[in-house]
Amino acid sequence: MWTEHDDGDELPAALRAHVRALREPPPVRAAWREALLREIVATRAPRRARRWSVAPLAAVAAGLACMALGAGAAWWALRRDAAPTVARVPAAAAAAPTVVRFALIAPGATRVALVGDFNRWDPAATPLRASPDGRTWEVRVPLSPGRHVYGFVVDGGLRADPAAPRTADDDFGAPSSVVLVGGSS
Repeated sequence: MWTEHDDGDELPAALRAHVRALREPPPVRAAWREALLREIVATRAPRRARRWSVAPLAAVAAGLACMALGAGAAWWALRRDAAPTVARVPAAAAAAPTVVRFALIAPGATRVALVGDFNRWDPAATPLRASPDGRTWEVRVPLSPGRHVYGFVVDGGLRADPAAPRTADDDFGAPSSVVLVGGSS
């Protein structure tokens, strides 16, 4: 800090008066100071957050207990959801496929195939045979009970079965059809 006597130089009188004024505490009105103190007292100090302290062994035990409870709840939920499905479908019906006839009227087509979730949408897996007049194409396929989505590939283009219900969303960019086998939904 600089004082009047640093380096032996004297300051001009006007500058010395300003330096003295700056060193004095600022004037504060008594009424303002009292109002400020009342406001500080009236304001409650913020509450400190509670801190939890847990021994490391207790933390590990709590974590393992939570994992065991979660695993038990998941096992119970999966077992509960799986039980009605097994009970609804008799074992004999689940094992016995039903032969379903698929037919499409496509006069002038040179090649027709059946694709669906039951043959991994493979156009070479289930070709249809043309009737003697060449208008109707047909195939019979054994399907397990349940809901199956399918379509026909006619000369390379995928199309839905006009005689069956359609799916809510389009598979592969084209509408698909649905067949329910064995009364399942």
